Amino acid sequence: CTMIRYTSNKQLSLAEFDWPFQTALDENNRWVKLSQVVPWDELAESYYQAFTSKRGRPTKDARVVIGAVIIKHKLCLSDRETVAQIQETPYLQYFVGLPGYQMEPPFAPSLFVEIRKRMGATLFDDFHAAVVERIEKGPSDPKKRKDKARPADNDKAAEKAASKPEQTSGNDVPALPESEEATESEVASEETEAPEHQGKLILDATVAPQAIRYPTDLSLLNEARELTEKIIDHLYPHTDQKTKPRTYRQKARKAYLAIAKQKRPAAKVRRKGIKQQLQYLRRNLKHIEGLLEHWPQGQPIPLPRWLLYRYWVIQHLYAQQWEMYRNRRHRCDDRIVSISQPYVRPIVRGKLDKPVEFGAKLSVS
Repeated sequence: CTMIRYTSNKQLSLAEFDWPFQTALDENNRWVKLSQVVPWDELAESYYQAFTSKRGRPTKDARVVIGAVIIKHKLCLSDRETVAQIQETPYLQYFVGLPGYQMEPPFAPSLFVEIRKRMGATLFDDFHAAVVERIEKGPSDPKKRKDKARPADNDKAAEKAASKPEQTSGNDVPALPESEEATESEVASEETEAPEHQGKLILDATVAPQAIRYPTDLSLLNEARELTEKIIDHLYPHTDQKTKPRTYRQKARKAYLAIAKQKRPAAKVRRKGIKQQLQYLRRNLKHIEGLLEHWPQGQPIPLPRWLLYRYWVIQHLYAQQWEMYRNRRHRCDDRIVSISQPYVRPIVRGKLDKPVEFGAKLSVS
């Protein structure tokens, strides 16, 4: 069995709460280390360029403002949350340069609005260059620097090399000292090594939007059916058939409008409508193949160029729609969303007003 120990959920008073900050703060804290690396003087010079010393009310200390901006972008916080974090955390107050812990907020959140107005593109470039330059130099603490060779050691090595007799070969060519030979081998090895890649590669993708009607499977099949009816109307007068192929265009149009007029048709209703339009389109394509038999291969077909181009697109569209209907899927490779512009592709963007955009995809690096 297990013994149960119940503890009251009553919250302690603030005076009884154990306050741990009676001791010194931790020197290994990330904000303490970052404060030693940030070039405050260089950033302050760039920040004060947007002010004048002759008029206006006194501004906030540059370190407070710059430190708050760094905290905001490093932690991805809002204006109010940044001020609240600085007010509650002693390490952040030390980072922004306050002399001691204080209960009041260092400034109002509306100050960030004024900072954004003053920090233009030129000022931001100065900030970025100053930070990068200081980070590349490394920490200013001499204990953290790498030990370099002492001058006395170099002098001893030179005297030792001079005391050795010169070794010559048969061609009276002086031999290199061991240190120089090692240096040449190191240089040769460094030349053969591949250079290290520096910097970051940023990739982005966007869309060149195309003005097309928002495509649905039902509307695309209805448009394809109407175009095949026009093709039949163009080809039939040039044949010797006595009767015109029946297309049932009135029934097909009525069946399409019965679903298209509904605000939100059910999935079964839409699937039934797609099946009907596929059957009408398949019937029309068979009629067109029968009419094209009157023109031998190589003989021009009496169709306008734009209609002949759409006939080629409609065949691919029917194959895609039939495959998706049979497999109960809503996507396929190289999906056609516009009969007049078959090169347009749907691209999911995830925007609030436009989750999907249609056009050519552009990649920028």
